[in-house]
Amino acid sequence: MKTAARAIRVFSLACLVTPFVRAVDKTTLEEIWDTAILYNTSDRHGLKKFAITGRLHGDYENFDESGQGSLSSFTWRRFRAGFKTSLFENLTIKAEADMNLHQPEPLYNRMTDAYVSGVFGDGWKITVGKQAAAFTLDGSSSSNNLIAIERSKIADNLWFSKRFFSGATISGKRSQWEYLAGLYSSDGGQEFDEIFSTGHFTLLSLGHNFSEQLGMDNALVRFDYVNQEEDPGNKTSKNKNVVSLVSKFDNKKRHLWTDLTIADGYAGQADLFGLQLMPFYDITDKTQAVLRYTYLRSSGGNAIKLGKYEKSLVSGKGNKAKEYYCGINHYFHGHKLKWQNGIQYTDMKATDRSSSKYSGWGFTSAVRISW
Repeated sequence: MKTAARAIRVFSLACLVTPFVRAVDKTTLEEIWDTAILYNTSDRHGLKKFAITGRLHGDYENFDESGQGSLSSFTWRRFRAGFKTSLFENLTIKAEADMNLHQPEPLYNRMTDAYVSGVFGDGWKITVGKQAAAFTLDGSSSSNNLIAIERSKIADNLWFSKRFFSGATISGKRSQWEYLAGLYSSDGGQEFDEIFSTGHFTLLSLGHNFSEQLGMDNALVRFDYVNQEEDPGNKTSKNKNVVSLVSKFDNKKRHLWTDLTIADGYAGQADLFGLQLMPFYDITDKTQAVLRYTYLRSSGGNAIKLGKYEKSLVSGKGNKAKEYYCGINHYFHGHKLKWQNGIQYTDMKATDRSSSKYSGWGFTSAVRISW
C-alpha cells in the first residue's frame, strides 16, 4: 500500500502538470517563469537585473536486487533557493542554498553557489567563491540539465560528488576553443569557514568544437585534468590525478555524448577507469529517447561505489561495474520543466564473495523544475 501511495504522488503531480502545460503556449510559459525576475533594466549603471533562482526535483524510485531486497519510495531529490543579480556591465553575484525537504530537520543543508564573477577583455570570466568543479561529462553538467535522470557512475566515483567548492576560476571561449582553469579548496564545507583548512586541487579544461570541419551542429571534444594535493582532511574522492576526455556530438535530432576518464588514487584508494556512451534521439521537439552504457573498473580491491538508490540496498563497494540505462524525457518548457522516466540494470562484481556484489533493476520517474 505504501509503494502504491508513493507512486501515485509522482504520477499525480505529472498528471496535474501535463494538461496545464499543454493548454498554454510557449509565450505564456515564458511569462510564468519571468515572474522570478524581480527587476530588469537596460541601464548600464548600478543594478541591472535581480532574479530569484532555485530548483525543485522529485523522484519516485523503485529498485530491486535479487539477493538484497527492494526499495520503493518518493524522494524530494533537490530543493534549492537563492538569487542572482547583475551589476553594471560585467558583474554577477549569485547565492543559492540547498534545502533538505526529504528530512527537513534542519531544513538548511549547505550553500551551493555563492560567488562573484566578472567578464573582462575578450570575454574571459573570473569567478571567486563557492562554485561547481566542472569536470567529466556529467560532473560539468548542472543537475537541471542532465539528459539521464541521475549522473553516471563515473561521476559517482571519479568526480568530486560534493560538486561545490570554494575557489577561483578563469574561463571563456574564443573562436572554436573553450577553456577553464581553477584553484579550489578540498574542504567541501557548508559555507566558507573551512576554506583551505585541508588540501586543494587544481582544474584545467580545454575544449575545441569541430562543428565547422565536420558539418555538424556541435562537435565538442574537451580534455579535463585535475590534480589534488594529498591531504588526509580532504572532503573529496581520494583521487590524486583525474584525466577525462569528453565529447558531445549533436546533429539535428541525433546526439552522441561520451566520457573516458581515468584516476589514480592515494591513501589506499585504487586507480579507476570509466567509460560512458550516451546516444539520444529527439523523437519530437519535446520528447527524447535516451540510452546510456557505463563501465567502471578498479585496478585492485573493491573501490567502486553504487548509485544513490542502489546504495540503500548494498552499501559495499566492488571492483567492476556495468550499467545499462534506457529513458524517455518529455520537455514541457525545456530543462526548466521536464518529466523524465528511466529504467536501468546494474551489475557490480567484487573481488571476493562479499555482500557488496550487486545485480538488479531500477526504475525512476522524476519531475525537474528550475527557475
